[in-house]
Amino acid sequence: MYKIMPLKVAEISVPLGVTIMMGDMRVMATGPVYVWVIDGGDEKIVVDSGVEEAKNGMFHGFPGKGGGEKGLREAMEKVNLKPEDVDKLIITHLHFDHAANAKLFTNARIYVQKREWESALNPPLHYRQTYDSSMLYPLEEMDLCLIDGDVEIAEGVKAVLLPGHTKGLQGVAVETEKGTYLLAADHFYTYFNFFPPKQPIQMTDTAGNTVEIPTSPLPFLPPGLHVDLSEWYESCFKALSVAKKANILPGHDPSLEGRVFP
Repeated sequence: MYKIMPLKVAEISVPLGVTIMMGDMRVMATGPVYVWVIDGGDEKIVVDSGVEEAKNGMFHGFPGKGGGEKGLREAMEKVNLKPEDVDKLIITHLHFDHAANAKLFTNARIYVQKREWESALNPPLHYRQTYDSSMLYPLEEMDLCLIDGDVEIAEGVKAVLLPGHTKGLQGVAVETEKGTYLLAADHFYTYFNFFPPKQPIQMTDTAGNTVEIPTSPLPFLPPGLHVDLSEWYESCFKALSVAKKANILPGHDPSLEGRVFP
């Protein structure tokens, strides 16, 4: 059975209102950028390829550190893996912090939703900063597989279309000895997106800063960036049809660092 290993390749800081809708845009929160290794099968499978190297301490206008080829290779070395060893790379969506470094996976088949590919090449206005064509065009020279909807990638590993944050975001359902886990990527940035607090609480971010999370009466608290909020809510319930809440892994939660699931 599979095990899931989130590997931190960088840290990025964003306004709280990006992570949770209606959050304070004056407060910055720092979180990890992960790539995910799905270990235990005959093929070597990785989800997402990280972020480019920070330039002058910035990623596309957001403060951060790490990333790039160095950050990716150092993270993967911890599990004795190189990008060239990977058989299948699943890119959840094509934002700059998930699709950089894909060109290093020279021997992998690369899975992207067709809807996501088309949207990334002609992005909504508010997403122009989060897509980078220089990361996309090299994929056309690789073993790029555009898929449509829910598709089995390998036995026990399935792509699950979860539109809302982007038009073609996909999660990855993974069968483990403790049931199905869902790598939800940025459909849920953190656990607070699907366990909204009913009383104000404080969290410690990756940089050690204390950030206050506001309450919400809703069952799900959306991220601040989305293309279709109605679709986002529909995808929340779809996610729950795939895996139990306790088995859903958000895309940037600091508490995941260094852990192995299940």
